[in-house]
Amino acid sequence: MCPFFCCNSSPNDPKQGIFTRNVLSLILTGGIWSTVVNLLLFQYALASGRSLQEAMSMAFISLVLIQFFKAYNFRSETRSLVNRPFANRWLNLAIAWELLMLASIIYVPVFRNTIGIFLLTPQDLLIVFGAAATVIPVIELLKWFIRRGWFGFCKN
Repeated sequence: MCPFFCCNSSPNDPKQGIFTRNVLSLILTGGIWSTVVNLLLFQYALASGRSLQEAMSMAFISLVLIQFFKAYNFRSETRSLVNRPFANRWLNLAIAWELLMLASIIYVPVFRNTIGIFLLTPQDLLIVFGAAATVIPVIELLKWFIRRGWFGFCKN
C-alpha cells in the first residue's frame, strides 16, 4: 500500500480528502511554473524596451490564460489533457465567459482605462499566449510521472 493512501484503484476513501500528494504536486508545480513564466515574461517585456504598463499588461494576461490552461489540465490528476479536453460543458462555458470578460478588459476602452491595461499588439498577444501555453507540457510531464509511479508518486 502506498504511504500516501492514493494508490488503490478502488473509489477514493471519503475520509481521505481531495488533497492527495499527487494533487498537491500538480498545484505546486502549476503555481511555480506560473510564477516563473510571468516573471520571465515581465522581465523580457521590460528588457525589450516595452513600458512598465505594457509589461504589466502582458504578465496579467499571461496569468489569466495560464489559469485557463490549468483548469483544463487539472480535470484529472493522471489522465492527459488530450483525452477529451472539452468534455466538461460547464468548464467550457465558464472559460468562454471568462475569455469574454478578459477580452472586454483588453478591448473596451472604459474597462481598459479603469484597470490600466495597455492595448497589446497581436504579436505581443501571441507571445503572451505562447508563454502561458508552456504550462501544458509541464503539467502533462508531471502527470506522466504520476502514471508511472516515478519519484514517489502514487499510481492511480
